[in-house]
Amino acid sequence: MAAQKFSWVGLKWLTLLLLCFSLSSCFKQLPNKYEVYFNDFEGGKTDNLTLVDRFGIVDSFKIAAFNNGHVYGFFNNNRIELRVNNMPSHNAIKIEFDLLIHDKWDGDYLIPNGSGVPDAWQMILDNQRIYITTFSNGSHGQSFPYNYINASTPSNPARGDAWDPNLPGVNSLKSQSNGSTLYKIEYTTAHTESSVYLACNDALQPYKDYFAKSWSIDNLRVTAIYYR
Repeated sequence: MAAQKFSWVGLKWLTLLLLCFSLSSCFKQLPNKYEVYFNDFEGGKTDNLTLVDRFGIVDSFKIAAFNNGHVYGFFNNNRIELRVNNMPSHNAIKIEFDLLIHDKWDGDYLIPNGSGVPDAWQMILDNQRIYITTFSNGSHGQSFPYNYINASTPSNPARGDAWDPNLPGVNSLKSQSNGSTLYKIEYTTAHTESSVYLACNDALQPYKDYFAKSWSIDNLRVTAIYYR
């Protein structure tokens, strides 16, 4: 009996068919994502946001011009709170925003005869502390991208892990092209609750000295994720 001729055309179509099945299987595993909150502060809105200081709630409408755009800031010894309710069905959540560190942050340095607290910043998600860290725009080291524990915590270089270390200052370093530093904050975790609470605050020294140093945020996004 004569040998059957091998068909490259048949092999091509078989390979394509197997690839389609493989891709179909992969696509079925992709998570559903729902953007439940976004604010770039260009529209002048502070929906769902609350601004607090040591005395209680203060004016939440604190949008400032910065670097040809707008940010939510500037803050010094303030806490910002975001609450999002009526979340869609999900089993994970992603928090994203730009954190801008303005002017003379001193990182891990402790001011002599001060409060014994460095230039610290923290982030809390649903009453769980995610970050408590320090930042520096000068000669002192900082703990970010790691958390600050105490004065013996090893320091990292100033502006370490920054997305953009060369943004203009706001007040005390306004004349410097690297007076502000941009960090991309991203955090994903398991989450199933119908609401989410996010808070960020600082413990800057000197207290309420907005000229010396401050911070702001931009492009605040919350995404609910459902992994099947």
